[in-house]
Amino acid sequence: MTPINIEIIMPMLTTLEFGCSRCGILFNQLDVQKDYYSDCCEEYPEEWKQEAAAILDAVRRLSSLYKHRLRFKLIDAQSPLGLWKQIRYRISQLPAFIVDRKHLCYGYDSEKLESIIDLQIQEASRLINREVQNRVGY
Repeated sequence: MTPINIEIIMPMLTTLEFGCSRCGILFNQLDVQKDYYSDCCEEYPEEWKQEAAAILDAVRRLSSLYKHRLRFKLIDAQSPLGLWKQIRYRISQLPAFIVDRKHLCYGYDSEKLESIIDLQIQEASRLINREVQNRVGY
């Protein structure tokens, strides 16, 4: 059974990092990078940080619940791919979950998302059963 693909479109919390590898060693020794990173993270609104933590917890919970059946892909809403997905699927609210390029779930409604995942699993099972029946000759 192929895994169910779930694309999560959301604004990502990003920070700038020091690109120079030689300077990075010096900055790491001086703990400049760690302080800079924590300062950048503190600049985001509290609700964004809470939402990112909630989505991360949800992904962990769904991964443990469905084990090997799910494949997640995080997409930054402000990236070219994220903008394309928002246009393509007419996404008006973030975060958005796209399940197997067919179903869309806005915000984080865990019950709706789990019902969509269960529906996809049932659909895949029916296809497999139909394939087996066709091979056997029923």
